Amino acid sequence: MTRSRTNLWQFIICIGFCLSVAVSAWADKSLVMGVQFLPATRGNAHQNVGLPGTLPLNAIYDTLTRIGPDGEAGPALATSWHADNQNSWILTLRENVVFSNSERFDANAVVAAFDYLLSEEGKSETIGTHLARVGVNGARAHSEHVVEITTSVPNAILPIHLDFVRIPAPQHFASLGTDEFALDPVGSGPFKVERWEEGRIKFVRNETAWRQPKLDHITLIHLSDQASRLQGLLSGTLDVAFNVASEDHAVVEAEGGQLITYANPSVAYIQAVNTKDTPLTDVRVRQALNYAVNKEVIVDVMFGGAVKPSGQIAHPQAFGYNPNIIAYPYDPKRAKALLAEAGYTDGFTMVTLMVGGESNVDQAIQQVAADLARVGVTMEIQRTTFAKYLEYMYQTGWPDPYSAFQMVTSGFDPMHGYRTRSCSWSPAYYCDDAVMPMIEKAERAFDPEERRRLVGEVLAYERDNPPGILMWQAPAFDAVAARVTGYEVIADVLSFHTLDVAD
Repeated sequence: MTRSRTNLWQFIICIGFCLSVAVSAWADKSLVMGVQFLPATRGNAHQNVGLPGTLPLNAIYDTLTRIGPDGEAGPALATSWHADNQNSWILTLRENVVFSNSERFDANAVVAAFDYLLSEEGKSETIGTHLARVGVNGARAHSEHVVEITTSVPNAILPIHLDFVRIPAPQHFASLGTDEFALDPVGSGPFKVERWEEGRIKFVRNETAWRQPKLDHITLIHLSDQASRLQGLLSGTLDVAFNVASEDHAVVEAEGGQLITYANPSVAYIQAVNTKDTPLTDVRVRQALNYAVNKEVIVDVMFGGAVKPSGQIAHPQAFGYNPNIIAYPYDPKRAKALLAEAGYTDGFTMVTLMVGGESNVDQAIQQVAADLARVGVTMEIQRTTFAKYLEYMYQTGWPDPYSAFQMVTSGFDPMHGYRTRSCSWSPAYYCDDAVMPMIEKAERAFDPEERRRLVGEVLAYERDNPPGILMWQAPAFDAVAARVTGYEVIADVLSFHTLDVAD
């Protein structure tokens, strides 16, 4: 089937889905959203850490903490917390919270979630892996609404990491088990699942939620093609087209809609593989690549100036972001001089692997390649599936001929990226022995301000010794219809309880 026919069928399916939703919309307040994919793990509370995979989970569950616009941890299911000592945090929990099946939320529910995530099975979950990485090793109830979280190593910013921890209904989870629970998820969030079908999820308001929603129903529809999502919005069959392109603002606004622009808590870059015998093992070459790319023009043209070039693999809301670091300026003469100094006057070829993405991202990477070509470096782009990408990253390592790959590092703790981007990772793809003691010192500092300073020093070192081509904070563009209000994405979380539609 051709791409155009595939897009047509996706759009026809979208219309059919949306018409069925519209019938009930006469009697209640409903909203329909088109997204590029729905999570393969369904309602598993312990998988997925970024949009759009977390969209259904944002609707169903609450987390222990919630990251605010400033990058600081704020209250959610936990209302306050303090460090009892370097390896223990005491959390006070929100009272009068119930799950959508009427189970009570309390300290035992939190302990049950941590017991699973720290079990052999739970450690294989995305969130379980994350907790192990930051040193969490236990949880116990002190009283009905007080819980203690313990760590094997000091962690000065543990509340930031608790933003990932979603709490499912413990009895329901225990009775069904992981796989069955994912098909019938129960949380304390503003919505609960009414029907989960192939390519579509319909949510109904959770009448017991402590964050009461303004809508009665929300439907998420899988439309992988960006053009289909945009057309769905323009035709009125969608209220929200998630993740469109910056250049779509004119056509969206012409129909009375709005393009919501925000920066994701992630930084995009081209990661060098320096554990193989390639030109990228030389820091002068990696510096040259950064000087060779005109990032200012790329973000202005491809992303409408929504973000700025970055000189560090950390975004402004991340803990330890160093505001004194300046992004590499566009200086092709300097790039050529560094290449010549490293012995590559005639340039070289770097085979770079990337996963096919949205059109504006693909275009940006193509422009990076064009800029590199002007200084004699051929960036040969090869594409792969996300599953193969993960296999290379976590299992086999990056085979020949790959010497670089597209990468995005997310989250509010820049140190988390060094889980893979360092000599300690196996299979290692990037190793710089000089930065390892700096990383360890920063992660072990228990005074928050000391840790912030040390993280900034690590990022400054990495700016001068780049692990690849440092690019930009990843932007996002969502198109919403004129009747939609309360659409807000903060720290990679869509606020479902504030969403509303005009009558």
